[in-house]
Order: sequence, then structure tokens, then C-alpha cells
Amino acid sequence: MLLKLNENDNLTKKKPKRIVKHKKKAWRITSNVEDVERFLESKRLDERLGAPFEERDSDSLFIVDTKAAKPQPPKDESTRKRKLKEIGPLRCYSILTPSSAVVDPLKKRNRVRLPQERGDPLLRKIMEEKRAKGKIPTRFLQSMKHHQEKVELLANKKKREKLRSNFDFDLWGEKGDSLMIGDKKVVGLELSDELKTYTMEKTGKRVYSRPKTMFSKTTALKPVEYPHPGTSYNPTFQDHQDLLQKACDVEIKELKQEAKTRRRLGPMLKKIPIQKKEAEWMTEMSQGLADDEEPEGEQVETPCVRPTKPKTRKQKIKAKALRMQEMRRKKLKEAKKRMQEFERLRSIRREIRKGEELQAKRLEQRKKEKEEKLLKPAILSRYKYEPPQIEVNLSDEIAGSLRGLKTEGHVLVDRYKSMQRRNIIEPRIRQRVVLKYKHKVFKKRSHVEPTGVRVGDRNNRSTEPIAK
Repeated sequence: MLLKLNENDNLTKKKPKRIVKHKKKAWRITSNVEDVERFLESKRLDERLGAPFEERDSDSLFIVDTKAAKPQPPKDESTRKRKLKEIGPLRCYSILTPSSAVVDPLKKRNRVRLPQERGDPLLRKIMEEKRAKGKIPTRFLQSMKHHQEKVELLANKKKREKLRSNFDFDLWGEKGDSLMIGDKKVVGLELSDELKTYTMEKTGKRVYSRPKTMFSKTTALKPVEYPHPGTSYNPTFQDHQDLLQKACDVEIKELKQEAKTRRRLGPMLKKIPIQKKEAEWMTEMSQGLADDEEPEGEQVETPCVRPTKPKTRKQKIKAKALRMQEMRRKKLKEAKKRMQEFERLRSIRREIRKGEELQAKRLEQRKKEKEEKLLKPAILSRYKYEPPQIEVNLSDEIAGSLRGLKTEGHVLVDRYKSMQRRNIIEPRIRQRVVLKYKHKVFKKRSHVEPTGVRVGDRNNRSTEPIAK
């Protein structure tokens, strides 16, 4: 029995794995270097922290607390802010500081050199010697001059005014006027400005400043204009004829404008048959197509362009002499012109006097135009002001009494047009918005003949059958 157990043990034992040991991979598998790695890691940690704990002093590792704990005062906002300041640098900045005490092995590590370190040291030394002697290159002098000009310009530059938030002065009055405008007794009291303002507002004695343009008239027309004497129920013959003449002039002007429009749009509104229209369209669209087609055999020869010949030295000297001669001629002409100005002083005075008279006439003309403009409606919108139709009764419509008078026009329309004429409201037209919805038409599936439509397509509502 024992022999059998020993045989079974031999069978269950695994054979050792044969490893090739002359390879580096085998060294990593077979060798155990955890203790070595642990020792090296502890050494690196000591280097980063500065020195091992065995070599450090006790004072650097431990602190003896010899002060008793003081009672803490109640926290408030000021102490909290002070505590935040005493915490020290922020963590986002402390991350950037080096956390290791190991000395950098590369002492000559690459870094960004300063401007004074760049360049050739020998040239820099020569430049410093020249500067010490007072010799500065021209380009540096120009740069220094520009820098000085910029500094002076910046010093003389007007500072930007801050946006005003406190209006403690009269906005519409003269500069420096006080805001206290009203009762002199209240203003003279020895009170604060807020109390004076409150007193004048409550007593109703404060006068608020208003802009001058608020009271300027935009029109010289009267609110209610007198009607024409010809519109009376019993007018004189002359007044009635004048009114009829005005209405006739307006009607003739409208007829002329309508005839002019019809004359201009006549050729455009002429009806053309469809066949003729299509033929004209085809002719217009085919313009230039025959010209573009070129025979394949023919090749267009491009003309040979002769290159420009450069000027010789003699030609350049001659051109320069001509330029200098032209320049001298212009300078001489300017000098003669200046000398002639002294001889025509009387004519210059005459020209100045005429210019002043012309300017006075223009001012007078502008003043008249401004007065005439006040008698017309201003342009306040995209639509022009259209005067109302003249209210006129014909000769056979005049009854001679107020009872049988035939009324013309409307009071509300007259007032509405008056406000437009006096620039109170802008001219406008009545907007009529008519919404037209397109009638949707579709055929039911039960009424459509089967002509290739898919059986399972329920969303197909087209009025035309699908082509096979």
C-alpha cells in the first residue's frame, strides 16, 4: 500500500520548468529583487526629504507645546478674512514649487536666456564701450526719439471721463447750475440738499428744468384753419368759382399723372401670345451660343507681346534731369504767384466783400426756407402726406339755406389730417392683412387605381400615382 502512495506522489509532482537563463527575460522571472527595490525607494525618499530620519535632530521632528490653549473669541466676518490671509499661498501655487530636496544633476540645463545674455559677447562689450563714450547708433537714437514722443503724447492725452451716475446739477441748464430751482427761501435755508428737494417737491414750489427744444414749435400752422369761403351754404359767385377752379386743377393734375403712367407702362402691359412669348424666350436664351462654338481644326494664335526694354544709364540720367527741371519750373511759378498776390490787394478786398454779401444772402434765404418749411408737413415716416380732397358743392347742389345744405367730408377725417399736417402724428396707411390658406386636396386610397403604389405605405397621400 505504501508503495502505491509513493508512486501516486511522484505522478502528482510537476516537473520544474526549464528556463533559458542567458536571456534578460529569464533574469526578471527567476530573480527576486523586491528587497533591493524597497531599499532603493527608501533611499530616494530620504534624498527627496533632505536627510534620513536617523541623522536629523529631534527639534526638526518634534515640537514641545509650552503654551496653554487660549479661549477662542466668537468668530465674525473680519477674523475669518484675516485667517484666510494667514493660511498662506494657495494650493494651486504650492503645487508649482519643488517638492524634492535632490540637487539637479544637470547644472547646465537649457533655459531661456535673457535679452542681455543673447548675442555675441564681444559685440556687446564693444557696444557698452561706445555707449560709455557717448556714441549711440542712429537706429537707437530714432527709437529713443519715438519713445520720448510716445511718452509725451501719453502724458498730454486727455483722460477719459467716467460715466456719470449722480446728476447733482441742472441737466438742461447752463454748466454748473444748481439742482435747487424753486423757492428762494427754501434754497437759502441751512439744510441738506435732499431735505430741500423733498420740501420743494411736497409744497409744489419746485420748478423742474426742461430742455429749450421742448417749447420750440415744429409747425406754424394753426390748429383749426378757416375753411374756404366757397364752401359756405350761400357763397358769393366769385368765391364759389375760385373753389371750383382749385378742385378742377387737382383733378387735371391727377388725370395727367394717370396718363403719364399709362403711357410708360403701356408696352409692358400688352398681351403677348404664349407661342410668341416662348419663341422670344428661346431666342434670348440662345444669344451668344453660336459665337462660342469654334471649329476644332482652327486654333487661335495669341499675339506675341514684346517685353519692355530696360532704360539705359543715359536715359535714366536724362529722365532725372527732366524731373528736376520740371520741379524748378513749378517752384518758380509758385514764387511768381505769391508775388502777384501783393499787387492785387484791392481785388482781394473786393472778393472778400462779395463773399460776405453772398453769405448774408444765403443766410437770409435759409431763414426764409426754414419759415416756409414750418408751413409744410415734415417727413416722419416712409409714406408722404396726402392732402384731403377739396370739399366742394356744384352749382346745382347749393340750396341757399343751411337746412337744405348737402354735407361734404367728415369731422374726424378733417381732425386726423390736421394732426398729420401739424406733425403730431406721422402719415400712415391702413393695413389690410388677408390670410389665404391653400386648399389641401388628396385622394382616398379606396378611390385611387392601383398603379404601382406600395401596399404597406400608409403615409403616401400623393395626388399623382407613382411611376413603375
